[in-house]
Amino acid sequence: MNEALAMPPHVTDPRSAACASFWQAVSSQLESLRTLSGPELMDALNGLLEPFFPQLAVEVAGDPPAFKLVLTAHGSIDDFDDVMTLAQCSPALPQVEVEAFRQRTGEGFSMRMNDFELASSEILVKHEPYRGLVALEIGFAKPIPMDMQDHVRHMSLIMLDHILGEYDTAVKVGPVDYVDVGDPADFDGVSLDTFVPLFDACWRDQLGHTGVFPVGEHSWSGLNATREAADGREIELVVMRNDSATALVGRADLSHRLSAAVPVESGEELEQARMHEDQLTALLQKHEEGCCTHVVLEEGVRTVYFQVANPEAAIVHAQAVQAEAELPVSLDLAFDPTWNAYRIWLG
Repeated sequence: MNEALAMPPHVTDPRSAACASFWQAVSSQLESLRTLSGPELMDALNGLLEPFFPQLAVEVAGDPPAFKLVLTAHGSIDDFDDVMTLAQCSPALPQVEVEAFRQRTGEGFSMRMNDFELASSEILVKHEPYRGLVALEIGFAKPIPMDMQDHVRHMSLIMLDHILGEYDTAVKVGPVDYVDVGDPADFDGVSLDTFVPLFDACWRDQLGHTGVFPVGEHSWSGLNATREAADGREIELVVMRNDSATALVGRADLSHRLSAAVPVESGEELEQARMHEDQLTALLQKHEEGCCTHVVLEEGVRTVYFQVANPEAAIVHAQAVQAEAELPVSLDLAFDPTWNAYRIWLG
């Protein structure tokens, strides 16, 4: 289980303390920060951030004294939880807007790095659904020197980040392959400038990720699978997948995964585990605080999985149900914005 959530009430969560310290530093220096130019302001804010969150960065939009403070992890999904927490903890700062992640910039974006210039209109994209994500093929509408191939591919990923937005690029994009376009007229793709509506339509219509919380009875599928144990044994798994949960994949407010594992060695224990699941599911889904995604039976242990909005509240609900049922439940919490534990069963 997440150690921060398991701490006694009198112990401060280190990340919460870091968030509070950063925002206190910004608040105390805000008037002097307003006197700086845009580049100077960004450097100063990053200087305040670095001691607490060295893996994150601040970007600035607008001109002081009024400006937007954009928190970014440069697309590193492992650090997204810190970005979201830091943004949620931000105090009300006069004439300052705080935003988590780089947002979509729109078409007509270009950049120059190491004396090479690339425009979004010169990046060509094809796409297809892949295991709950959008897989991409990327080519270029201009010749790329051989010694610049890796550099330009890196530039294209940065530009994808700006056109689709940092969160969507990291969470919704699957494998990215680069192809030699040859004659752009023969490439069955579109420019990055016009790709966003196609990307959104694929996510919503083809993959079914509408973002709308399912109501009524959910639809379930049963699956049989195997996995190889560390000792080489083949272990059989029985999986019940909530197909209705597909609609919610990628929702930023359901980015944490809660699991509850219960040993089931008899029919009576199985029935108790199912009752525990039903009670916890009802609590979490009552106000759309979470959604049960799937259940896995493996070597006598039944594990139910949820994607939840508020991990602290979800743990409280789970512990309350556990205490009432008096079951030996093992709880685990993880940051999983891509819903990877669920998507592996989508096929």
